[in-house]
Amino acid sequence: MKIVISPITQHLFSKQFKEFESLHNISLEKLILDPQNSNEPNWHEAQISDAFFLTYEFMFAVQANPALIPSLLEVCKKTKFVQTGLAGMDSDFAQELLKIPNLKVANARGVHAIPIANFVFAQALRWTKRIDQHIVLQNNKDWSALGGDGELTGKTMLIWGCGGIGEEIARLAKAFRMNVVGVRRSAFNHPNVDHPITNSEVIEWLPFADFVVLALPDSSDTRNIVNKETLARFAANSMLINVGRGSAIDENALVDALNHNVIASAALDTTKVEPLPVNSPLWTAKNCFITAHDSAHSLQAVPRTFSLFIKNLHNLLKDNPIENIC
Repeated sequence: MKIVISPITQHLFSKQFKEFESLHNISLEKLILDPQNSNEPNWHEAQISDAFFLTYEFMFAVQANPALIPSLLEVCKKTKFVQTGLAGMDSDFAQELLKIPNLKVANARGVHAIPIANFVFAQALRWTKRIDQHIVLQNNKDWSALGGDGELTGKTMLIWGCGGIGEEIARLAKAFRMNVVGVRRSAFNHPNVDHPITNSEVIEWLPFADFVVLALPDSSDTRNIVNKETLARFAANSMLINVGRGSAIDENALVDALNHNVIASAALDTTKVEPLPVNSPLWTAKNCFITAHDSAHSLQAVPRTFSLFIKNLHNLLKDNPIENIC
């Protein structure tokens, strides 16, 4: 079995590769590619391979240097199966990958749910406990009590896009004894969702939500789904947290809503244009907290994605269905 991996993958998981070989009584032939340098010989010597572990190393490399994309796609064309580290497949590169004939592609859906859910509650607690204001008080050596809202207990979190990430957010919300409203396109039930609703019911629930969490993909149905009219339905004390796609928010409408106290705060891990331009009014909007699309970052993400890759190598060998197939 021939696989394509990065040097870091070989370094981190050599023991697991040996265990896989022993378990299946096979030998893994490894083609090791440096994600940053498509001029190295291995890139051009790539022959037909069984599987390519397309980690975020490669994604970051092509993002920083788009000139690498044609070479990377050529390697993928010589591969039977590609395991990506991507949860969503809406980037330009991912769309080109999905167009390759007869190529099986799997995403990493579910791998990033835990760190993203952690991010959501870091931001919810940041606002509820007024952490930023406490930092100002400390910098001013000002011993003033400032409790904020105190706790999350009993508050309502509306999770718009209650898929794998949304389900993990819901699980943590119940641990905080919150009331959870989950939104999907069609009717559903989930043990950690108190009120499962569909998109047609969201407007009715927005006034009761203390936190509105967006975990939506990019599509024609979700673009600017949070707009001036939608924001007018939010509770004045509510916080908007976006861990989905920046395209879901009309950013000018959000800036206006924040600056005029239509909603209380927003935490944006993703924006329409990334990196966010320095002249974007989001940077200075009232109570707007911005992070550089890094909510999924975790030391555990790489081993979780690798475990999915190994599981799918097993599936390939046994001719079982590929997990997370696109």
